[in-house]
Amino acid sequence: MAVLLALFGPKRGVRLEIDAQATLGRSSDADLQLVDGKVSRLHCKFTVRDGRLEVADLGSHNGTYVNGEKLSAARALAAGDEVAVGDSLFLVDGGADAAAARFGDATLIVTPGSAAPDVAAAAPATPEGGRLAAASALALELAGCGDLESAARAVLSAMEKALAPKRGFVLLWDRAQALARPLVGRSDDATVSISRTVLELAARRRRAVAVEDAVEDRVLRQARSVVRNQLRAVAVAPVMLGGEVAGFLHVDRAGQSYTAEDAALLDCFAAAFALASHLRAPVPAGAAPARGRAAPAPPAEAPIGGSASWRAAIRIADASASATSTVLITGESGTGKEEIASYLHRRSARGAGPFVAVNCGAIAETLAESELFGHEKGAFTGSTASRTGSVEAADGGTLFLDEVGELSAAIQVKLLRVLQERVFCRVGSTIPRRVDVRFVAATHRDLEADVRAGRFREDLFYRLAVIRIKVPPLRERPDDVAPLARVLLARTAAALGRRDPGIADGALDALQRWRWPGNVRELGNVLERALVLRAPEATGPIDAAEVAASVDVDLHVDAGTHAVGTTLASKVDALERVEIETALRKARGVKARAAQALGLSRPTLDKKMADLDIDVWRGEPAAKETK
Repeated sequence: MAVLLALFGPKRGVRLEIDAQATLGRSSDADLQLVDGKVSRLHCKFTVRDGRLEVADLGSHNGTYVNGEKLSAARALAAGDEVAVGDSLFLVDGGADAAAARFGDATLIVTPGSAAPDVAAAAPATPEGGRLAAASALALELAGCGDLESAARAVLSAMEKALAPKRGFVLLWDRAQALARPLVGRSDDATVSISRTVLELAARRRRAVAVEDAVEDRVLRQARSVVRNQLRAVAVAPVMLGGEVAGFLHVDRAGQSYTAEDAALLDCFAAAFALASHLRAPVPAGAAPARGRAAPAPPAEAPIGGSASWRAAIRIADASASATSTVLITGESGTGKEEIASYLHRRSARGAGPFVAVNCGAIAETLAESELFGHEKGAFTGSTASRTGSVEAADGGTLFLDEVGELSAAIQVKLLRVLQERVFCRVGSTIPRRVDVRFVAATHRDLEADVRAGRFREDLFYRLAVIRIKVPPLRERPDDVAPLARVLLARTAAALGRRDPGIADGALDALQRWRWPGNVRELGNVLERALVLRAPEATGPIDAAEVAASVDVDLHVDAGTHAVGTTLASKVDALERVEIETALRKARGVKARAAQALGLSRPTLDKKMADLDIDVWRGEPAAKETK
């Protein structure tokens, strides 16, 4: 008997059992029907002979391939052989999780025998004589560790022996700062950056993940750290304490891929480390030990911000998270539209599924259709292999279309059909494919104006704007600058492999008074520049002078005006004075009108005028204000 496991997505396998043989083809008479135009009616046949599996082509038009070689006669199969039939791939004696990660959902696992393969038994032995031995040895070593750091070093040593990484880390999760901090680690690189995308994936799944080829993975290849380090193999396991993520074990290398068995071993290491950490943690007075089921997963943390306008945007995201309605997020560039989209995805029932982000403005018009919907081999010149598009890659999750207003009219028509029917065809194919995707779009443009001007389809606009979230610019929420600055500085320091120096109150006060035309993105760049240019011998938090040196204020000062002083605070004061006096002049001294033009409340304007010693404009008699 042979067992075939058909993978149609995470945890959705179909097991097919046959006695002696099975035919594959497009016909309903085949034992396994493949709906594929490249597959013949009766394409090939698997046969169990003397306990071994073999495959034979049945005169198919496009042929059957084993390990890339076209079959000319029946061939016995060995573990690890790959059999290609049209767009489907059959992997002999493979691990289901590894095959799904490497080849996608159009993969079949073929195993001779009367039961599913024993993954643990089939795993290659580690240098210590087996994976069980490695886990047991770590447990015994942890029992003798006296503190958390020594326990972490024992785990790091076990990971290096069993998994042979280029880089290995034990990370602690800082919930307050929303970042992972290295407890212990080893790397050949002077500067270390760890993929936040992989960590978030492991945290959502609450188990170890092994990515066979991070550079080629559609979701992970967008991560800067993956691209920067040219990682081919990454494995991450969350350390769970009390039902919450307390840290991560992280290994990566540029060579041989990590497998599902490697991920399972890393999960064992993480569980042992979690137990050791728990036993060494002080128990608060009066606290009772946890019993029964683990605590539920903590809700997704909202993006940083506490201003009223930001909370209003988050409330809409919270209310719409459980729905499947399409969401349109509007706001200036750099305000955090993707952060809102990612938060909405994590809060939804699709949180364990993929979150695929596409920058529509960065796609060449000639490649947009292929990028979104994929293409078949030979669909156009240079298409040497079939390719999965972003829509298909996001099946079961969320597709984020950033700068959707940049799409061409032709692509807008095709996207409208997918939004209406959740059905599309790859370029070069007539076979419809159905997907279960939630669409979230974002733009900095005024799409309603584009609709009136004929630049954007009206029917597509109303399909996208079922739920609208407006993200306010940073200048309208100065209360968010300080918490954002602290978090962004901490993340930047971690990404650069440096210690977080913190930021002084004087620097925060100055930053809060700046108008930030580049919004949060500009704030992050200013802080990164200040950290990079900081003198190596500098101690203490980053001060206002260091931040001022990284801001080119002259770019934002109107022609004919000059900033006074050299510190950021004095330059900001000079710019605010110009803006307020101009607004008062245009409002003929009516402060209510000036405040409205500046986007400020009346009390805020009064306070700023008092701080800057600005009097109401006296060029002409001020119009009488009505309260």
